[in-house]
Amino acid sequence: MSRLEIKRLDSPLARSTRGPADPADEERPHEEQQEAPRPKRRPAEQRSKPRLASVPQAPPDATAAGSDPLESLHDPPALNESLELLSTRLPISLRRSLSEFTGALRTRDGQRVSQKSLPEQEVLAVLIWLAGSAQDAQAVARLGAALDGYRARRYAAAAEALRPSAPAGDSP
Repeated sequence: MSRLEIKRLDSPLARSTRGPADPADEERPHEEQQEAPRPKRRPAEQRSKPRLASVPQAPPDATAAGSDPLESLHDPPALNESLELLSTRLPISLRRSLSEFTGALRTRDGQRVSQKSLPEQEVLAVLIWLAGSAQDAQAVARLGAALDGYRARRYAAAAEALRPSAPAGDSP
């Protein structure tokens, strides 16, 4: 009986997490490839407890007024950085907005750009990149204020929808 040896698992998750950064690495035998050490997992009871992140303090003289807002952002990820699947649930309106933004960006120069030239995932990556770094106190404060406003408006709209409407002709 012959023994079948699996050399590569063909799965999207395997490709995104274990794919070589350099095409030359694919040509080397599996034994020569060195895998990055995996972080040690904490026990389940420690993983379930939320941890508070420390918020860095803003420097006294922040970015100069009138400067390019993109200059203060950290560098975007390298082109050869591996990709990871982001599976999440979004409100339909925000999902639609992401698609509309992507469509508008594809046609902004009057010519239609293909989905391969500007994928929706890249637009989402840019939106996340624009949020800034968690090490930047101002970026954390901006995102926190936006989060507070987002939640407040959503809850206010939900409360307004629950409010009984007055019958026609009645005025307070």
